[in-house]
Amino acid sequence: MRERPRPDQPRGNGRPPQRGEARPRSGGRSGPPRDRDRSAEHADGERGRPHPLLPSATRMLWNSVRNQVANPGLLFDRFAPEAAVFGDRTEATPRRDFLREVIAAAERLAKDALAEQILVRWEATVRAAGAEPCSVELESRLVSGLGAHGPLEIGFRFDRLGFPVLPGSGLKGVARAYAHLVERRNESDPDFLAVFGRVPRSGEAHEVGQAGALVFFDAYPEPGWRLELDVMTPHYPDYYSGKEPPTPWQNPKPITFLAVAPGTRYRLAIGLRQGVSDPDGRLRQLALGWLRNGLAQLGFGAKTTSGYGVFRNRE
Repeated sequence: MRERPRPDQPRGNGRPPQRGEARPRSGGRSGPPRDRDRSAEHADGERGRPHPLLPSATRMLWNSVRNQVANPGLLFDRFAPEAAVFGDRTEATPRRDFLREVIAAAERLAKDALAEQILVRWEATVRAAGAEPCSVELESRLVSGLGAHGPLEIGFRFDRLGFPVLPGSGLKGVARAYAHLVERRNESDPDFLAVFGRVPRSGEAHEVGQAGALVFFDAYPEPGWRLELDVMTPHYPDYYSGKEPPTPWQNPKPITFLAVAPGTRYRLAIGLRQGVSDPDGRLRQLALGWLRNGLAQLGFGAKTTSGYGVFRNRE
């Protein structure tokens, strides 16, 4: 058993302990300080914590390669500095500066050969499912994924490789909304039922449910796409946070976010579910017409009532 030291026994520094002596602030370590992680300092000498949750080795590696990153989704979702999380201030704009870094990474990706290779692979996939791809051009800015979870207050939709894709589930919803709201179709219509299927209503057997015959693929941007910086200014920030009624003395708070630039062209494709036949392509053409009209009249993504996400309805 280890013997407990006597109160008057000298310690490592050669002198007995004194009552009330404060412990060193370094957590009890003595001797020369260890090498400090210089990645936590800015180039101009200002101290800060750009990425406090990353291990120091990862942080140092990241700081050496961050200007070469060509995946804006990785940068946006995983490497936001701490100052950007808390937003812009009068004297500094860390969030805006960080979003500009994401835009620069998007420009590198859009010019990279990977952008064309991904599109070639996507076209081979959709054609194997019986789809005939077509292009649509964005007429206004597009915002997708504003409510997605992430380090910043405002999210954005990237796929795993960093492309601003339009999810196929959302495209199917736009086509369905157009067919239902504009053309007044519903599940009693055979074409509507064949394209979108149906789920059992309350009280119906599970077997009544029916899958749609078509597959709406994710839409990919054509090479040359780009992102832009946009801003929204809520005039009642305390009201939206549940603290006060919408009173006129609240301070408006500008919030910057990412948007896909107008003029970006997307590739659309609607294929057949496995085991389903559509010999003359009538169902696919019908669904594609609903989708193109829906993108032109209803828009896609967030803030469509403010004019975002509208496409031109022509090749």
